[in-house]
Amino acid sequence: MFSLTAAGDEDGVAVLAAAALAALESHTRAGEGAGLAVRQLATDARHRLSGGVEDSTLRLDGDVRGTEFVLALHDFGEPVSGPPEAVLALLDAGVVTSAEARIDGTSNVSEVRFALPRHNALVDALDMEVLTEDAERSDEPVTLRSITPDDAPALARALYRCYGWSYPNPTMYYPDRVAALLASGERIGEVAVTADGEIAAHWGAVFLTPTVVETGVTITDPRFRGRGLAKTLGENLLARLLDMGVTGRLREPVLTHSATQKIALSEGASIVGAFINMTHPIQQVGITDGVEPSRGSLSAAYGTLRPLSPATLSIPGPYEPMVRRVLAASGWPRELAPVKGHPLAPGSSILTTSFNSDNRSGLVDVAVAGADLIDELDAVLRQARRSGVEYLQVRLPANQRGLATLAAGLPELGFGYAALFPAFQPGDGGAGDVLVVQWIADLDIDPASWVFVNEDVERLILDIVEQIQEVGSRGSVRQRRAAQRAQLYAALED
Repeated sequence: MFSLTAAGDEDGVAVLAAAALAALESHTRAGEGAGLAVRQLATDARHRLSGGVEDSTLRLDGDVRGTEFVLALHDFGEPVSGPPEAVLALLDAGVVTSAEARIDGTSNVSEVRFALPRHNALVDALDMEVLTEDAERSDEPVTLRSITPDDAPALARALYRCYGWSYPNPTMYYPDRVAALLASGERIGEVAVTADGEIAAHWGAVFLTPTVVETGVTITDPRFRGRGLAKTLGENLLARLLDMGVTGRLREPVLTHSATQKIALSEGASIVGAFINMTHPIQQVGITDGVEPSRGSLSAAYGTLRPLSPATLSIPGPYEPMVRRVLAASGWPRELAPVKGHPLAPGSSILTTSFNSDNRSGLVDVAVAGADLIDELDAVLRQARRSGVEYLQVRLPANQRGLATLAAGLPELGFGYAALFPAFQPGDGGAGDVLVVQWIADLDIDPASWVFVNEDVERLILDIVEQIQEVGSRGSVRQRRAAQRAQLYAALED
């Protein structure tokens, strides 16, 4: 939509902030928030430019992406590792929907997003009802085809008929958001549609990387069950994914019943971990009684669509038992490298940090782990805590030599094992396997309502919970011991 370059000084910052305000004002009345956010981003960039940088200019790009207005500030200063504190405060206040900081190969990029009016337009459920399992079956004919952006409202209605407001991915209830994802190609899917355009069944996928998708939102209207629609749609989607060159798919089966876990395993996937307290509290119709008192947890299942090439993993010791269990169950051609002293590693890590206000969560993608990895992730975690983030996930390059040493201190920061994804990041430099670790704010986890497909899955997920509770409480244990020592020393002084 626009691109503006200005000097990295006080006047340049003022110009960029004014441009952001005017641009967003043309779409919504929240222009002041854009001006403030860009001022904070540009001020942070100015501080990182104060080191004899050859190019001290700043570039601001603004564009509409789907249902959001996106502002991206580019600078050539010291590497960025996360959005500035002031922007995270705007995120916590709901002024900004998401904030991200990354290095794109030529410059630092700090990005903020603002909701356009249609971003928050929910599906109209006033005249709809949630259908029960015993709903009268229908023999109405349906057409099977790929979903289009025009189907987004019908998909939201179908979701409501099946689950009420309980589906764990709230984005699916906002037709304009889903339509934008379908139009951009980020989301694809297969549907069974009635003559009047209503969706009887759906199976979809969203691209996580160019070669890996997350499949899900598998629904069948109770009136159309028993006709094999979901099975056929799943087969059609799989064939389409293979034609597109997809090599792997991630699923997130719920833990409140075992059906989706069983389906994932029956179709060749392996349970590779669990995301604890990952989602906002949900209510599952017919499963939970009312809204769950805490955030929701999901298992992680990963299936390869093409044979994997052999690769070597470098895994920190505390996470190794879980990884070995996953490899034993999956049969993937992976071996663990021995830990040998201090590895040769770059001085600086390369990572992308993003925070999302809807789910109060954060994601860190580490492309290269450097000698400063612990310092960088400690800084990101401190930011997350101050901005109200309740779940933080970090993806680490598991094939990087020496990662076992570089990331060995993560449990001391409160990070527990989450999952292992093979061939997740495509590229010429290696297999692109990813070790996922997680931090959660609330350690009060009650797995009493969880149901597991088998004992192996139960043992893996409960061990993950035990580890995350143990590493998450280390800081408070150390503080308590320090306080007790101080009390003892004070008594001895008397």
